[in-house]
Amino acid sequence: MPDAPTAAARCARYLLLAAGGAGAVAAAAFLASGRIAEAGAPLLGALVAAALYGQADPRFQASRFTCWVFAFLAAAMYWPRLFTNWGFDTNVLVIPMLQLIMFGMGTKLSLADFGKELRRPKGIAVGSVLVYTVMPAAGLAVAKMFGFAPDIAAGVILIGACPGGAASNVMAYLARGNVALCVTVTTLTTLLAPVATPLLMKLFAGALIQVSFLKMMLSSLNLIVVPVAAGLVCHHLLYGSASWLKRSGPVLGLGVLSLALAAAAVPLSLPADLAVLKPGLVLGFALAGAVCLAKVAVAALHGPARWMDRILPKVSMLSILLYVTIVVALNRDELLRVGLMLVAASAVHNALGFVLGYWASRAAGLSKRDSRTLSIEVGLKNGGLGMGLALQALNSPNAALAPIVFGKWMNVSGSALANYWRGRPTGEPEESKE
Repeated sequence: MPDAPTAAARCARYLLLAAGGAGAVAAAAFLASGRIAEAGAPLLGALVAAALYGQADPRFQASRFTCWVFAFLAAAMYWPRLFTNWGFDTNVLVIPMLQLIMFGMGTKLSLADFGKELRRPKGIAVGSVLVYTVMPAAGLAVAKMFGFAPDIAAGVILIGACPGGAASNVMAYLARGNVALCVTVTTLTTLLAPVATPLLMKLFAGALIQVSFLKMMLSSLNLIVVPVAAGLVCHHLLYGSASWLKRSGPVLGLGVLSLALAAAAVPLSLPADLAVLKPGLVLGFALAGAVCLAKVAVAALHGPARWMDRILPKVSMLSILLYVTIVVALNRDELLRVGLMLVAASAVHNALGFVLGYWASRAAGLSKRDSRTLSIEVGLKNGGLGMGLALQALNSPNAALAPIVFGKWMNVSGSALANYWRGRPTGEPEESKE
């Protein structure tokens, strides 16, 4: 085999390193000289080069998506108008993008995967309690410590009152933690969120901003339960063992029916309080219909059986990039005003979650491995859900800023903590014992 591809790949890596380094140096020079506006292009170039380098070098592939996120954030901060008006108000895309991500989570869920952990409920109970006690209380303390305006403070408390995010599952895996426990706690706290999050917000943030328990609960159902349920249904439609699911006719008919229900739900008039559920119902029926039709088409073309597993990660990544970038662009001026303080507040809030999550778990008698797992679960939150609730339930773009900043910070801190623990085994067997 010729060595040309290897040589070409190495050359591409060197060029990307050179471009990224030159962009970083130029951006730093502009910033140091006070020419902040001129630092945008070289900074964006450096971040794009870093993301492409992560694609080219397998050793850094885990960091490429983070680099893309920061590249889009830089673009949103310097050129916000690129993301706020595409012939329509791009704010309307934020909620559907979040629902797509939750739908993807639903397609990955199977109750059978959690059977082992459900037979040992102590870790699940401890983790769930910590998720909904440590971080909301820490959020209130941090908001008071930094003296934020009421709507910004409400956002800090909101991110603490959200369930764990999917990132915690990845970090638990990297840290050699108990992934099954982490996934189970994430799933349970996510399903509890429609009640737990509004209740905590009413308790901790009710004096800062108007919080309607019913509206936030219904918004949580719209953002979590409806798309996750649609994902579970689609998982069954794709991989279920029932005989009718293996025949094209019934699946095609169900797909057409689902799309018809989605179309019928669009003009449907619901009572004011329930109207917030309509977008989720429309999207859920539409996704179920699309999955059914795609299953029939893929089978006819003899395509891969698990085609959705290949598509959804890319859709989820695109959705994350879109909703984060749009929200940052829409709130760019306010973010410039409080950005550094929010980064500091997020760092403190996040660290409190890690420390208190670990030592509270140890105090409850859990193993070191499970305590590390719950430390990560407590410290890492669902920033996307926080943004969605801030926009939909609180009607406050400023409240969405804290979830944005926290969501980016926790990816950096979570990766660092996971790598630290990965290199320091607990000495315990892989199967933890309570």
